[in-house]
Amino acid sequence: MTPKKLMQWGLAGLMLSSAAVASVSLPTLAQDSYNTDGLTIFGGVDGEYRLPYDLRNNTRRNTRAMYTLEVGGDKIQAAASTLIVTIPESFTRYRGRINLDEISVRYGRIDNEGSSIPVDEVRWDDRVFSGANDLSDDLDKIEIFLAEDIPADRSFTIEFGKVRNPNRSLMLRTNLQVVERGQELPNYIGTWEMLVAYEIDND
Repeated sequence: MTPKKLMQWGLAGLMLSSAAVASVSLPTLAQDSYNTDGLTIFGGVDGEYRLPYDLRNNTRRNTRAMYTLEVGGDKIQAAASTLIVTIPESFTRYRGRINLDEISVRYGRIDNEGSSIPVDEVRWDDRVFSGANDLSDDLDKIEIFLAEDIPADRSFTIEFGKVRNPNRSLMLRTNLQVVERGQELPNYIGTWEMLVAYEIDND
């Protein structure tokens, strides 16, 4: 590898680590699809709480991005009636938008699609809210009220379709909490550490 290439890789690694610490924009780097079970970088979420995800059309300002967020059955200890997803407000600050009408839930994993899980209602709450394992206390909250409970030990995915990606690349620590049937307080399940609007320069 040439000295020029070594320097490029070194700078890219340094900037990625900085983004994890500050939760600020990443370098202008391009990628239409990004699939991972979580990042292992300084300041990241503990491995037992990292959740897998897949991003499609993952470029800046893309209005047809799709986020597929997986939850393994081992994470669900009791039947879940409500899913709560929290997203750092930097997503909306940089013009990111999630279409609530395009949110769906289904059984199975990212590459093993199962039957759909009916949803009663989806709500968006942009109040300032303190979330688990996030670098920022300013979070937006999406509440997904299910028409039928997700049983314990069942893997499922949440799909956000027709997302409008933000104007710049961001590392988003997106948290999942679930409300168990008959309970009022949610339980923290894990975090998707997502690089959204992430572009790689192929030059």
